[in-house]
Amino acid sequence: MLRSALACVLAALALTGPAFAEREPSQPQRHSGVLVAIASDARTITVEEFGPSAGPDATAVRRTIRLRPETRIELVVRSQDPAAASGWLGDFTAVPLASRELHPGDFVTVTTESASGLVASSITVVRPVPSGQSSAAVVSPVGRREPVR
Repeated sequence: MLRSALACVLAALALTGPAFAEREPSQPQRHSGVLVAIASDARTITVEEFGPSAGPDATAVRRTIRLRPETRIELVVRSQDPAAASGWLGDFTAVPLASRELHPGDFVTVTTESASGLVASSITVVRPVPSGQSSAAVVSPVGRREPVR
């Protein structure tokens, strides 16, 4: 009798454990890839992300991510100011963006919370360097040109 009661208690604990685990806030996740779609109401985006697989079998995964009004969106660009905070010409700086300024083709890294689906807490945007500008070399603080590695 005692064994069957103990077995029932252990079974109940084993079955309820995953239910409690799902209620805990999940760890933030980062998804990086090309922005392929933006909903007309700018409340969701679709990112095409490549996982860690390499070679000819690599496949893209499309993730639809919801935006909130408080989602922080930043465009990361190279500073042309010689008096940048780091003192290094070519340092990266972040410029705030509105969701309506996102464009298909932008490369993004989205930090998400997945308590109820993927919800963006922040988006970092990197855009290609316009033609005519080179990102192959930058000027170091001492003034000589060094290749970017």
